[in-house]
Amino acid sequence: MASMMRTRSSPPRRFAAWAIVPWILLLLAAMGCLQYLQHAEYAYLLAAMVVIVVSAGCILRQAWARPGMRVLAVLLALWAAVTGALMLQQWGDFETARRHAMAQPQLGQVALWLIARARRTWLVGLALKAAAIPLLLWLAWVLGTPAARAQFRRRR
Repeated sequence: MASMMRTRSSPPRRFAAWAIVPWILLLLAAMGCLQYLQHAEYAYLLAAMVVIVVSAGCILRQAWARPGMRVLAVLLALWAAVTGALMLQQWGDFETARRHAMAQPQLGQVALWLIARARRTWLVGLALKAAAIPLLLWLAWVLGTPAARAQFRRRR
């Protein structure tokens, strides 16, 4: 009886590596929503909500979400590239800050520690952007393939 019911319903989902990326985007956008709401950054809040809706639609494999996720992935990759380039322009600022802190002994080791910590945070952010660009472009590409397109279903 159970096997008869399974044949009438939609086929079981196969694992798709691309489906991990919308989950990551969903989680990051949800975290961003909380931060943007707290800091009253409403344009970013709206953008994060769009990412949440499209990511959720893609996770549920709704056909309307596939082209939206492709566009969103390219836009996010471009955003990461632009902001990464802007971050790279600040490459020497940490060394300059370190020299200024060393020139003022009253600041002590705490200032050097804060500068080192800020530099590590900056490097992690830059590395995440560098990793996100090819991942997002890959997602945009893979969602255009016939194999991925076949995994999405139209509304009933």
